[in-house]
Amino acid sequence: MSNWPFWVFWTAVVLALVYALTQGAREERQVAIILALAYLATSLFYKLGTPDWLKPQLGIMASDSLAAVLLLIIALRSKRLWPLPIVAFQILPVLTQLATAFGENLVSYGLGVAQGAWSYLQLIILVFATTWSRKRRQN
Repeated sequence: MSNWPFWVFWTAVVLALVYALTQGAREERQVAIILALAYLATSLFYKLGTPDWLKPQLGIMASDSLAAVLLLIIALRSKRLWPLPIVAFQILPVLTQLATAFGENLVSYGLGVAQGAWSYLQLIILVFATTWSRKRRQN
């Protein structure tokens, strides 16, 4: 299997992180750091754990859950709406891990895709929020 999805994802993470950190307001910077750390933790726990997505990944579930709680705190304190879908997308991998713990007949690759697919949507929302925030500050 080709390794290009790995590089595409981490390129997107780095670009969104740098953009949010250099151009975003406090919320965008906080979310960028939380997402980057959550993605790094997922990668680390995946390397240390089993590569079989049919088995519960407790380390990944713990880091995703912590990220979801932190993102929820930001969303609840925010006066803007964009953090809410990021929280929702963060909760989906947690639910995926719960489904894995209770469902033994799920397809491993499908679980792996479901675990990470939402990360791209989080990065897109973060980039749009950073752009919007930057434009608001310039006016």
